[in-house]
Amino acid sequence: MIIHSRLIRGFGKYTIGLILILAMTGCEQSVEPEKVEVIRPVKLITVSSSSNVNSYSFPAVIEAATSRDLAFQVSGQIVELAVSPGVDIKKGAVIGRLDQRQYRNELQTAQTQFDNAKSEFERAQRLIEQDAIAKNVFDQRESQYEVASAKLDNAKKALEDTVLYSPFDGAIAAKLARELETVGPSTPVVTLQTVGAAEAVVKIPASLVARSKQINPLETLVVLDSAPDSPMSAEILEASGLADEKSQTFEVKFGFTPPESLTILPGMTGIVKSKLSFANDSESQISIPLNSVLSDGDGQYVWIAQNDPMTVTRRNVVVSTSVGESLVIESGLADGEVIVGAGASYLFEGMKIRPLED
Repeated sequence: MIIHSRLIRGFGKYTIGLILILAMTGCEQSVEPEKVEVIRPVKLITVSSSSNVNSYSFPAVIEAATSRDLAFQVSGQIVELAVSPGVDIKKGAVIGRLDQRQYRNELQTAQTQFDNAKSEFERAQRLIEQDAIAKNVFDQRESQYEVASAKLDNAKKALEDTVLYSPFDGAIAAKLARELETVGPSTPVVTLQTVGAAEAVVKIPASLVARSKQINPLETLVVLDSAPDSPMSAEILEASGLADEKSQTFEVKFGFTPPESLTILPGMTGIVKSKLSFANDSESQISIPLNSVLSDGDGQYVWIAQNDPMTVTRRNVVVSTSVGESLVIESGLADGEVIVGAGASYLFEGMKIRPLED
């Protein structure tokens, strides 16, 4: 009996403990995980209109103001080409020389022929005055003299062309030939480029070119990727009259002069920033960043920020022109409205947001 009583009490304690464990387990299973509300940080932009002034940015590639492949005008073996890429050279300095032996011999022969022809012509002049020579013989002597004179001039010029001179102050950009190499006429041996003044080459969309007669440039700056803190004033030099078939853009060159503290080399990249006034714009325009406009099958749209609570709602817009990093909005936005800039791609209708600055 005593053993039986102890077993009952032990079983009772075990049963009570089991019931408590099951009850606690049931409570844990019934607790749902807490839902975390997602509030997306975004950059907000207040839409503002401008009467007729817009700013544009265009990717640019830097070129030398003048770049020219230099060549000898006669053929021959190069005996001197004492220049190296990157070396500055003055106008009139010798760049290279060809072997002159053949051209000196040709000059000597031409000189002898000229002297003989000149002597015969002068003798014929004296005889014709005395009526001691036929007119056709005199004309023949005169013709021979003129031919010999032309050959002499050509021989002198050919000898001069065996020496290549720098046509302007610049720097050797590339050395295209070597000493002892035989080159033909007009075969490039070096590339010479100007230093200092340079050009920024950009592609302008046809939509802007079409309004070029209405445009008044207010400010144009060249900003190099390698020197973003040193903007340089620029002005338009020339524009292509033929559009690129694929991109429908026109090549435009802007000239600028870098400060002495900067070394500008062809091939560098940067941007051209232009602030333009449109003379015939009577209504105000709204320009917004390119990345704030999205598109899908229903058209182009932006996210409008709403308060209390701060959420977003979709608004379709009509884009007038697309230039550089800005879009001109024809309709769909009003002055003073707040839209989402950076982060617009990750939103959905009614999603809660907060300013990125917070």
